[in-house]
Formats: sequence, C-alpha cells, structure tokens
Amino acid sequence: MTLLTRLSLPAVLVLAAFSLGAAKAAPGENVPQAAATQIPFGFTLGDARQPTTSHVAKLGSDIAFPPGTFDGALGGLTNTVPITGKLNIPPADGYFVAFRFMATTGRVEIIPDGDATGTATVHTGKDKDCKATQTNICADTNVTAKVFIKLSDAKVDGKTLDVGPDCRTAQPAAVTIKALVPISLPAPPVKVTSTFTAPPFAGCVGHEDLSRLLTGLVSGPGNTFVSNLTLRCFSTGCKT
Repeated sequence: MTLLTRLSLPAVLVLAAFSLGAAKAAPGENVPQAAATQIPFGFTLGDARQPTTSHVAKLGSDIAFPPGTFDGALGGLTNTVPITGKLNIPPADGYFVAFRFMATTGRVEIIPDGDATGTATVHTGKDKDCKATQTNICADTNVTAKVFIKLSDAKVDGKTLDVGPDCRTAQPAAVTIKALVPISLPAPPVKVTSTFTAPPFAGCVGHEDLSRLLTGLVSGPGNTFVSNLTLRCFSTGCKT
C-alpha cells in the first residue's frame, strides 16, 4: 500500500495544493505556503503489559495509574512539524513506606498545566525509518507535558494525615517524552520513558502546614515516568 493511500483525503489535498503552488511560482517569487494543517490523533496510555507508572525516587516506590489518554494534533505530515495534545491520566492510590518504617497511603492526581507541546519529525517506510514501529508512517517526537502533582486522602499507619484540599506541587513538573511513535494504523504499543524532577509542595495545610514535610519526603530529581502508548485513531478516524 502506498503512502498516499494511507493518508486522509484532506492531508493529500493540502500536499497537492502546496506542490501545485510551488510548480507555478516563477524564479525569484515567493513560493505559496500550504495552509496550516491540524491532523488529529489519539493514543491510549498504559496497558496490561506496561501500565502508566511513576517511580518516586526518594520513597523507592511505584505508583501505577489506570489507563489514560493523549489526544492532540500534528501540524502536518512532512519534515518536522509542531505537535500539541491534552494529557488525561486518572488518579491512583499509592502505597509508600515513609522514613523506611511508616506505612503511608494516599491518592495521587496528575493535573495538566495547559496542553503538552513539542515537535514531531515525520518518517515513512515500514521496512526503513518506521521499522521499529512496524507501520508505514511514524514520527520522532519530543513532547513536554507540564503537570502538577496533587496529594489527598493521606494516611499513616491507617490514621488520617490531614493535608488539606489543595496539597500539590508549587510549580508544575516538566515531563518530556522523546520517542519514535506510529502515526498509522494498525500499530503495536510503544514503550516510552522519561525522568523528571518533582518540585516542592505547597498548600498542604490541614491542622498544620505539612508542605515542608512532604517536600522532604517526595520532592527531588530522578523520578521516572513509564508507559505503553497505543495509537487508537489518526486523522479522519478520530472523533472531534
């Protein structure tokens, strides 16, 4: 199957219009540019083989989140184009051992600070540049999502630790994903990883301010984010 048969009709028309404009331009004239293209896509984050998991370096513990989504758009299908998307990861209940002996549980939420943004360099060729994804079209992506980490329902040895309703990192953490991902179907899942720094906490005020305590327990570098990305729709197959 050729590349053009894999692309959506709108994308083919845009590329054709650009080629026609370039062919008609006289020497020395500005070449007409194609209209801005927004090609939608949708990924599922996490599956049974590799759930979306964050490792908290200071606590030496993992938090496994339910399956989430990453829905966005590519700014075209040639060369390097902008990419944007909305990250949605459901909350998860975590278990930690604080100070190496205190059993601690809590609810962890990932709250996006705006859209994830970055670039994607598009490649073609199932037996060439896209061999690793086993698809006709793929892209090297460099995308950063800025997210707040919120804590609630905390308990220590089964007793409630009142952190208040607004306990979260004072600034968003920057999670950058660099990976070769498929952008044509059918496509197998792709494992992605990222290392990030958890910022200090603020607003963890119940009976007393526990922000500094949680900062000392959780905040710092060397935390990891791991997930399987599975393409579920691309171009006209995505619902808007």
